[in-house]
Amino acid sequence: THVDSCAFHLLASMCVMNRCRCQQTASRWIIVTALLLLAYNGLAEVAASSTTAPVSSSITQTAIADTAAPVEGSGGGGNPIVALAGYVKDSFVKMKDGTVELYTNHQKCNDIRSKQRSYAKLHNIKGRDAIAKAGGISYKEFDFLQKGKEDRGKLTNIVFMMFAAPNFLPYAIWIFPNMLPSPFCPTDGGGGVVPETVIQRISRERTHAVVQTMLDIERSVHVAPAMSKLNPFGKKATSRAMARLDNMGRIASSILTTNQATGSDGADLVLDVLENEIYTVEEPKKRDTALTTIPKPIIKGLSKCIEGQSSSPFELNFMVRGKVLNHLKKITDGDDFLVNGKVNLDELDSDLLSEACSTRLIGGPNRSDEENRVSLTRWLEQTSIRPSVKTMGGGLHYNGNLARTALMCYHVVDGARDDRSSSYLPRLLFQGQYQAPPPVVDEAEEVVRRRGLFRRSKRRKISKEN
Repeated sequence: THVDSCAFHLLASMCVMNRCRCQQTASRWIIVTALLLLAYNGLAEVAASSTTAPVSSSITQTAIADTAAPVEGSGGGGNPIVALAGYVKDSFVKMKDGTVELYTNHQKCNDIRSKQRSYAKLHNIKGRDAIAKAGGISYKEFDFLQKGKEDRGKLTNIVFMMFAAPNFLPYAIWIFPNMLPSPFCPTDGGGGVVPETVIQRISRERTHAVVQTMLDIERSVHVAPAMSKLNPFGKKATSRAMARLDNMGRIASSILTTNQATGSDGADLVLDVLENEIYTVEEPKKRDTALTTIPKPIIKGLSKCIEGQSSSPFELNFMVRGKVLNHLKKITDGDDFLVNGKVNLDELDSDLLSEACSTRLIGGPNRSDEENRVSLTRWLEQTSIRPSVKTMGGGLHYNGNLARTALMCYHVVDGARDDRSSSYLPRLLFQGQYQAPPPVVDEAEEVVRRRGLFRRSKRRKISKEN
């Protein structure tokens, strides 16, 4: 089971740590580090797979009955020594392949940066940020460079924690499985009985996050935070925050119930409602660009949707908000590259196009390339092209973080309402059974029928006419 596997990985990691304290030579450190990464690799695999529950939109009653039946030999039988040896071998192979892939990706990133520097030198472009945005590479290379930057940051954090907080590192990987670089993360949808792809898992987790966020917003309107009761002087501020959240909820409900408010047309409606907050005469303050004015339930739900899996309950508010801001920075850089580089979206392959839309929380499974291409084109028009035209004269300032946050919130809700979403049970709660409406009956005739006098009165009426 997942619990037994996690206990085994934690025990192995702690044993390695205790061994590491007693032996300090360089050769032993290398062995200890390899064993430590081996245990962490298996621990992260179990933690990532345990967060994905098997759900598929095509499940039928027969399929559920079939999967519920016990499988012979699946109760942990067999030779435990052979199973342990196979597990150790697989873990070593995964660690070796992940390390080789990580180094290969690093070399490829260096080649891409050299192409950028050559292009910048040819066009006399100076400055680190200017060179990074200068161009000279394809969008596929730019996307690969962004992933390499994330992996490099994650690897730096792990190496730092191995020396600064080694006792906490196993628990950190168990609690935060996304802290590992991408070559060490599982690429399948999950380890459940019912198979699902990565995009199906992400769609399901995002739908769950949308439903949970709506419940949190509604609860926060009526129930004050527990910590606010400890401050006797903050009742008015808490009341104002609850009233503001109620107003936001009602505005969102009016947008979602508007006719034809789906897809990119609904996104235009959201931007029209928030136009006075997105475009301001004065330059946006730091609290506005840092999204500190957005309620915590929305930021927390958006963070879950960005990760595409259940978040850890141990994350603090500033960590969640920082994660959202880093994702917005990544999206902004991608938008600038696509617009300034005049990238032809028709040349992007299906995987790259789907990934670009998923990064912006657009769409879900079973979408065609044409749908993704249209949605991405409208997104670039709404977040980059149109704002540059409006602010060209210098009279208005544009809050890109707020605009992109609002659009991501809308698109993830729109994707959850889509019939192609992988999470089908929440939709059944509202859709139910579609039945034909009852026939229209006169009120007086209905009363007579209920009393059992309808036929008698009709006979009397016919006899009088005769």
